[in-house]
Amino acid sequence: MAEHLAQQEGGNAEVVRAAALLHDIARHEQDRGTVEIDHAEVSAQDAAAFLIANGADAGFADQVADAIRSHRFRGAAQPQTLEAKILYDADKLDSIGAVGVARAYAICGLLNQKLYSEPQPGAVATRQQHNAEHTPVDEYHVKLKHLRARFFTPTAQKIAQERHAYMEGFFAQLTREVKGEWE
Repeated sequence: MAEHLAQQEGGNAEVVRAAALLHDIARHEQDRGTVEIDHAEVSAQDAAAFLIANGADAGFADQVADAIRSHRFRGAAQPQTLEAKILYDADKLDSIGAVGVARAYAICGLLNQKLYSEPQPGAVATRQQHNAEHTPVDEYHVKLKHLRARFFTPTAQKIAQERHAYMEGFFAQLTREVKGEWE
């Protein structure tokens, strides 16, 4: 998706490709939860070091690190360059639509969470709630349904419309079925 967006939007494909491949290399450190880190910042640092250690010039490594630093939904850094916006958009497109629903339920199974809970308007999940009580329905209401308005590139905005509609329909249908509403 990142390469497609780079092609459509005129971004530097090499920077985008490297950033896409390396953007979550520190995610495991954040997911362990032993120390609170911003995986985007740590991934940016690790990616730059990796690229330089493997022969990339510092300018290229800096461009890749810049894109990685701002790819996180809840991160402090906002994407400024076209390549950073493309990486952000590609990462968020992977969170919505059919793939997004599948990912939410894969994580649900991994964490032994319930399949459904009543939506809690305005809820924000803490890390402990996310692991214990958070459901894919909560994830939809807390994060996923809000992504459609946060895309930067026209190509991603167009793709997001279809994916959002699918996801919206899925969770509406799920709610009807859970509540026993047949028509």
